[in-house]
Amino acid sequence: MQVDLINLKGLCMIEWDHWRTMLAVFRSGTYLGAAKSLRIDATTVGRRLKQLEDRLGQRLFLRDGDRFFPTRHCESLLAHVENAAEALADAEYVSAETEDGAVWRSLRMTAAPFLVTNLFAPQVGHLTRRRRIKVELIGTASKAEFQRREADIAIRIEDRRGEISGQDRRIKADRIGTITYAVYSARDSDVENRPWAGLIEEHVRSSGGDVMQSLAGEAGFQYRVYQFDALTEIVASGAARALLPRLIGETDPRLESEGDVVLTQPLWILSHRQDRDDPHLVAARNWITELVERCR
Repeated sequence: MQVDLINLKGLCMIEWDHWRTMLAVFRSGTYLGAAKSLRIDATTVGRRLKQLEDRLGQRLFLRDGDRFFPTRHCESLLAHVENAAEALADAEYVSAETEDGAVWRSLRMTAAPFLVTNLFAPQVGHLTRRRRIKVELIGTASKAEFQRREADIAIRIEDRRGEISGQDRRIKADRIGTITYAVYSARDSDVENRPWAGLIEEHVRSSGGDVMQSLAGEAGFQYRVYQFDALTEIVASGAARALLPRLIGETDPRLESEGDVVLTQPLWILSHRQDRDDPHLVAARNWITELVERCR
């Protein structure tokens, strides 16, 4: 596909892939990040960028360590390229609600692994039933992929909005619900003197670590793991008790709650402001919000 974006030095036609690569390098700041977003290798990114610079007769990026920063000439082109990218996206989605002629779009979404497994993966068919969307669900609590624009949407559990987006005005953070937690043990087991299991410290979000440690008391944790899925299996085996999301505990017949909710944490949806009006991303955000509301 080719787009006549700009005519410089008699060069009236430049391949769209070259412009798209320039935009990806600007957004991610690295060749590797651009390569991931474009589903190509970093060598191809470098080659396309060099070819584009040769055609334009101008440097587009300056390198500082592993990061690439746009030159003034590149900045003057970016607005045109971004407008073209948005126009192409709109054109592709003219018939997005029909089966005939609609272009497939990709959605890359990150969330904590237990949310992917227990909430989004079982219901993703409802999102794609009438829309031609290819979905990648990535189980991670890291913000890095989203900040590098390698993900379109991120679902995060944090106590405060500032912990989500920081000072980056390009990121929109909306609170869409809460995640509640209770103490669970194996059904019909003797919980008296049962030891505690918990998550490894760096994998606990915000206030959750303090609550887990308070419950375990001076004895601490006999078992620690990286993810809630593994923690659930330890509890279900009868080896320990643990603080678990009610999303897991209330749907697993092997478990029973030892009492009321002991922790509530806000759930946020992160999106890139520039992409918020893309039809398939609007549909995805609506699906996520409705799903979270139904699970309250």
